[in-house]
Amino acid sequence: MTQAHRIVVLGGGSGGLELASALAGRAGRAGLAVTLVDRVGSHLWKPRLHEFAAGTVTSTLSEISFYMLADMRGFRFEQGCVEAIDRSRRTVRLASITGADGESLADARDVAYDTCVVALGGQTADFGTPGVAGNAIRLDAKADADAFRERFVSLMIHARETGRAAKIVIVGSGATGTELAAHLRVAERAFFDRAGEPPDRLLEITILEAAAEIMPGSDEALREGILERLSALDVAVVTGAKISSVERGEVRSAAGHWPADITVWAAGSSGLPVLARLADFNLDAKGRIRVDEHLRTDIDERIFALGDAASLTLPGEERPLPPTAQVASQEAAYLAGVLPETIEGRVVLPFRFKDKGKLVSLGRAGTVGLLGLGRRNDVFIDGQFATAAYNALQRQHQWAVLGPLRGSLAIFADMVSPARGPALKLHG
Repeated sequence: MTQAHRIVVLGGGSGGLELASALAGRAGRAGLAVTLVDRVGSHLWKPRLHEFAAGTVTSTLSEISFYMLADMRGFRFEQGCVEAIDRSRRTVRLASITGADGESLADARDVAYDTCVVALGGQTADFGTPGVAGNAIRLDAKADADAFRERFVSLMIHARETGRAAKIVIVGSGATGTELAAHLRVAERAFFDRAGEPPDRLLEITILEAAAEIMPGSDEALREGILERLSALDVAVVTGAKISSVERGEVRSAAGHWPADITVWAAGSSGLPVLARLADFNLDAKGRIRVDEHLRTDIDERIFALGDAASLTLPGEERPLPPTAQVASQEAAYLAGVLPETIEGRVVLPFRFKDKGKLVSLGRAGTVGLLGLGRRNDVFIDGQFATAAYNALQRQHQWAVLGPLRGSLAIFADMVSPARGPALKLHG
């Protein structure tokens, strides 16, 4: 009996989980055995972390157990922190698991592979700015969102009781920063006294951007649409603010300083530090693994990388593809299609990215974005159509992860859920 070809996917983010689910769906036919590895036991769609932080989660399936998904889709799940890849032995080393008291709960172990895909994601870069690590929150994982929400709720209760508005400063005007600001304004309403007139603001929100304009590199129509809606939400935006340090209770630049009860650092993305320790990968300036047009690393034909962990510069382009869920999803779909053929020694076409646009959800102020219809004719959209397009992004993810039948049922359950719509979530 021929042994199944072992594919190990490191990281259960949007790209890694979609890849594992798709490969497992054809495992029997293609002679594959698929294993997904992640340090935590459940999947959270990262584009919604700002909603978890603000407490305005609307989907019942924003978080789902890897163990349940593994049983449902037919892959194996191994929980643990990835320490290293032994390329000669073709094994991935997972660290031992310890409890809160330091007691050893599970020994370190090796997971064997024939093909390995690194999809460990990325993290928010601090650019060496003093004080970020100790005095700011970066929304890289659910634990960060939980920590933010706990502090935010306490501050809002204090603001309601004292009449002193809480001050939140967000560094970075990308999608994470702008969407978080808008959803915090939605969450603020839950603390108003319904018996009387709405009070003065309980929350002051400021977005600081180092560049001369918000969302640098984005289309002018999109920037104007976002600025207009942020103004309607009474969110202050300061550009040209090159941050020199983040202090406890204050953010500083050469030109000024801003008091902050909470500072959120959302200024750019880089590869996880573990990528430099995994193996002798060639990394780009942001610490991401360089890959070719087939998403294969240049040091080992058996190891691929995708998503925020990968650095791919397509022909004719000057910069690598951006670290977005859209890119990761397309790369996952590509690998799901070509890996079985590559394993059999067939020649496959290179990966090509199709930019479907950029959408930003701004809570009560609506959704704005660009619908990608080609490089020269992107269309600016807003209103209900833009909101539907934004929601469709997660619907597509649910479909890819859960499969057509279960994905359709999950989408229907979300649509008819009585919890649908902005609501303050104080727990969980």
